[in-house]
Amino acid sequence: PAGARPLPRGPEWEVETREGQRQERGDNEEDSEEGSQEEEAEGASELPPPLGATSRAKRFVSEARFVETLLVADASMAAFYGADLQNHILTLMSVAARIYKHPSIKNSINLMVVKVLIVEDEKWGPEVSDNGGLTLRNFCNWQRRFNQPSDRHPEHYDTAILLTRQNFCGQEGLCDTLGVADIGTICDPNKSCSVIEDEGLQAAHTLAHELGHVLSMPHDDSKPCTRLFGPMGKHHMMAPLFVHLNQTLPWSPCSAMYLTELLDGGHGDCLLDAPAAALPLPTGLPGRMALYQLDQQCRQIFGPDFHHCPNTSAQDVCAQLWCHTDGAEPLCHTKNGSLPWADGTPCGPGHLCSEGSCLPEEEVERPKPVVDGGWAPWGPWGECSRTCGGGVQFSHRECEDPEPQNGGRYCLGRRAKYQSCHTEECPPDGKSFREQQCEKYNAYNYTDMDGNLLQWVPKYAGVSPRDRCKLFCRARGRSEFKVFEAKVIDGTLCGPETLAICVRGQCVKAGCDHVVDSPRKLDKCGVCGGKGNSCRKVSGSLTPTSYGYNDIVTIPAGATNIDVKQRSHPGVQNDGNYLALKTADGQYLLNGNLAISAIEQDILVKGTILKYSGSIATLERLQSFRPLPEPLTVQLLTVPGEVFPPKVKYTFFVPNDVDFSMQSSKERATTNIIQPLLHAQWVLGDWSECSSTCGPGWQRRTVECRDPSGQASATCNKALKPEDAKPCESQLCPL
Repeated sequence: PAGARPLPRGPEWEVETREGQRQERGDNEEDSEEGSQEEEAEGASELPPPLGATSRAKRFVSEARFVETLLVADASMAAFYGADLQNHILTLMSVAARIYKHPSIKNSINLMVVKVLIVEDEKWGPEVSDNGGLTLRNFCNWQRRFNQPSDRHPEHYDTAILLTRQNFCGQEGLCDTLGVADIGTICDPNKSCSVIEDEGLQAAHTLAHELGHVLSMPHDDSKPCTRLFGPMGKHHMMAPLFVHLNQTLPWSPCSAMYLTELLDGGHGDCLLDAPAAALPLPTGLPGRMALYQLDQQCRQIFGPDFHHCPNTSAQDVCAQLWCHTDGAEPLCHTKNGSLPWADGTPCGPGHLCSEGSCLPEEEVERPKPVVDGGWAPWGPWGECSRTCGGGVQFSHRECEDPEPQNGGRYCLGRRAKYQSCHTEECPPDGKSFREQQCEKYNAYNYTDMDGNLLQWVPKYAGVSPRDRCKLFCRARGRSEFKVFEAKVIDGTLCGPETLAICVRGQCVKAGCDHVVDSPRKLDKCGVCGGKGNSCRKVSGSLTPTSYGYNDIVTIPAGATNIDVKQRSHPGVQNDGNYLALKTADGQYLLNGNLAISAIEQDILVKGTILKYSGSIATLERLQSFRPLPEPLTVQLLTVPGEVFPPKVKYTFFVPNDVDFSMQSSKERATTNIIQPLLHAQWVLGDWSECSSTCGPGWQRRTVECRDPSGQASATCNKALKPEDAKPCESQLCPL
């Protein structure tokens, strides 16, 4: 409606381009639909999946999906199409919907329009500029106020599409952009957006392509696609240089795979609900409408001054649209690649165009039988993903007995099943399976800025639960990390604290016997299926200490379920006490040499991971769940300054056959005691009065670094600097 209520986008986008605007007959310059080049912006955002593992019952199951869509046409569209605008944009959606019903997509995808907005006054619409990325951001921000938060609301939509006649540019100044879209964000209401430049019916292919990106499909020539499937040509919907669409196989195997992985991963669950009501899409042949007569097709593609060339050759009838202007220029124009006449366009007495060919009218309009798909038998079990330690193997079935035809229903139900294999334990080598996968990248000779080779180890700390099955690796001894693989090898543990394993990038339940869905668990002693009677619990605490490193306990090899906690005092961020960890030969693994790790980190000890919370956590914690491969000494570092009494407690379990006796902390030797300070230290002033006489306020004090002579110094450890402000509230303010 006129004056549509005024209506952002995510960080990653794709743009579709055409290389040349128009071309003269005989000109060798490429234009393009063959120039649908895309660019991918920096800062790709990951898909926004639900946390945790999806239920196995839903995984690898083909279910009907409904893409509820908002279509927005801006003022330039309203001015160009007038009263025909809604019919035009619904026709575009109808063409795209038929493409998504093709069985080569390997899923049941139904495009549904739940709302149409026509912005007749541009001041009420999203700002469209020649910057494609900015236009996408503006549109995403604009559209979200129209969406209903409840998926059950009849006007809730899963994605929003803006159609415009305005020309806009992609990255690097490419101003022949056809479309821009967020990638893999279909269920994110803030980012599930795309912008399409209208060029008549050809925009239906751009719309389908951009929606493919929103559904996580990459280009067919992307490295992941070519690595798995080899070159796939320029005739599928996700080809970056679009020549013409292969009507018998519009979707490449790579597009189908990425869409299936998105849905199997639970990232498309917003598509499971069918809309309460959807706008009907045109079902007739577009070329039969006055809106798409030949002259109109030329105007929509090239501009309002163009008409169909009357001297079209016989071979170009239906196959290639040629257009010219009324001016003095006698040349006809077309686009490289394929620019067929609209299906249903009259091409001779009693003949109509169909997929680029001129056929008898009765043949074109004869109803084609709709065939629903049926499952073929299950295929054989595939290769096991591991040789030991619990791998996974798959069996698949295809929807090809029969294959759906002419819009028939795609098969519903389970399309893949898997089972455990090679569940015997691997020979002990001190390395986890994930560690072996990270080590593979040591051979690629990554270096730091000084030319030092980096060694890669698994990274768990700071990784979102939804990303646990990606191969995060960090450089040993450093914070730098990389995501080397989007999925770890099937059978890899999801984390050091769980028995769940990764299958096709998702965590699934498994037992300690490495069998999927097994109920067997590790007991508190670390024994698979044990009764907890082969070990004994050790617990203790540490109270006042001296400055420096104070031994808390030496945990023997074989200990399990280690939990060491140091609780800060309320309202105190740096209480002067920090956990530390060292090996039997005195090498520090954590917080040694007065260097404190403030953030969460993983400590790798011969294939076993100890998780450290970071010193800034209110509850500083060191945990490990698997048997410890070697003895480790836990210490408490107490630094000078405003020191609060430590609150340290620990528990772990040791096997009954391990000789272990407790020593009191008072009897245990303390190493690295800090003697009366002969170096710079933090000097603290008195706390000021509360800044507020009532209600919340702040107290402040001076914190200065001074050397032993009292002079200002810059050599104090900044990580250990006491706080210089704290909140206060002397009394409640009167009402």
